[in-house]
Amino acid sequence: MNIVVILSGGNGTRFGDDTPKQYHFLANKEVIAYSIEASLRSDATNNTIVVAGIEYHERLMKTYSVQCVESGSTRNISLKNSLDYIHAMFPSCEKIFINEAARPFINSNIVNDYFRYLDEYDAVITTQRITDSLGRDDGAVIDRDEYFLIQAPEAFKFNVLYRYFSAESRITATVQQLPIDRKVLKYYDFRNNLKITYKDDLLYAEQIMRLCNGN
Repeated sequence: MNIVVILSGGNGTRFGDDTPKQYHFLANKEVIAYSIEASLRSDATNNTIVVAGIEYHERLMKTYSVQCVESGSTRNISLKNSLDYIHAMFPSCEKIFINEAARPFINSNIVNDYFRYLDEYDAVITTQRITDSLGRDDGAVIDRDEYFLIQAPEAFKFNVLYRYFSAESRITATVQQLPIDRKVLKYYDFRNNLKITYKDDLLYAEQIMRLCNGN
C-alpha cells in the first residue's frame, strides 16, 4: 500500500494573512488542491491523508474526499501524527510520499516516480543545486558544489521512516533522521518547485503556471 501525506498545518505567519497560504487561491484553485489532485490522479496512490488544523477537516474531507489528521505545533509533530495514524490504521503501508501543501507544482508523474524509486531506495528526496555564491561570517570561502538544497516532496519506505523518525528532533530535513547508511536517491530534476511563503509568491506562481501551459 502507498500513501500520500500532505502537510497543511502551517498558519502563514510570514504570509501575513489570517487565512493560511495553502487555502488561498492560485489560478482558480486553492493552493492545497494541486497537491491533492496530484495524489488522486496518481495510479500508484492508495490513500491520501491531509495533516491540517482540526477546524479545516470537515471542509477538506467534503471538498476533496481525503482523510485528515490533526496537525501539531511543528512540522515534525505534524508528520509524526500522520505516521502514527498510518501505523495504526494502515498496517500494510509500504511506502509514503510526503509533500507540503504550499508547494503547488507537484504532479502525478512525480508521485508515481518517487513511489517507483522506492523499489530500490529507502528514501527519495527532492534536491536542488545551489547557483548563488555562499558566504560565512568568518570570511571562509565555501565551495557551493559541496552542498545542495533539500525540499519536499520526499518519499520513504514506511517502516524505515517510522522506525527512526522522532517528533522531538530539531532536524528539519526528514531524511537526516535516517542512519547514514540508508540508500537515498537525490532527485534533481523537479524544476520550478516553488514554495508559497509570501503573498507575492502567488503572483510568481501564477506566471510560472501560465508559461508552463503556454498561455
